[in-house]
Amino acid sequence: MNAEYLHALDELNNWISNNKAIIETTSFGKKKTEEVTFNIQSVSNQDIEIIKELTNNCLPDSYYYFLQEIGVGAFFIGEHSSKFELYNAEQLEKYNTLIKKEIEEEDEITKERYFMIGSHCSMGDWMGFCTSKSDLVNFDVYCHEYPIYDYASISDELKSWRSFENWIINVVKTKGEDSL
Repeated sequence: MNAEYLHALDELNNWISNNKAIIETTSFGKKKTEEVTFNIQSVSNQDIEIIKELTNNCLPDSYYYFLQEIGVGAFFIGEHSSKFELYNAEQLEKYNTLIKKEIEEEDEITKERYFMIGSHCSMGDWMGFCTSKSDLVNFDVYCHEYPIYDYASISDELKSWRSFENWIINVVKTKGEDSL
């Protein structure tokens, strides 16, 4: 894990401890200030072990470290909803079982393997890892409009693959505004 990632986690942890982050945006020439909050639950060492077992310990160490240092829940809760949610062990099992069922029911064969760790709330998109990719640049937010068998090819086409670390760094830099 690089220093920039660790710094981003410190910053995120600070916002969560204070349960707020201030976001300033400009729209149509007017500045707007919004306070966002968090609804985060810590993850016990026992739950991290359960999650590692559930994921066959195949996700990046930075993800497991994030769970240990930050936790799970709703991030950057604004006026209307949170930006994204990261799942606890029970939700991971429930939603990944649902995804496996969706894959089985698809018309075309899904060649890739996925493990979803959360959802992006702006559009209802899955967020997670393509575990059949061999490098750490295997994380994306997958558009709900596409069938799962197209996720990898669309991410390839859009060049939207990134590492979990880089995604978190960017999310923190933009205070959740650039989280897709």
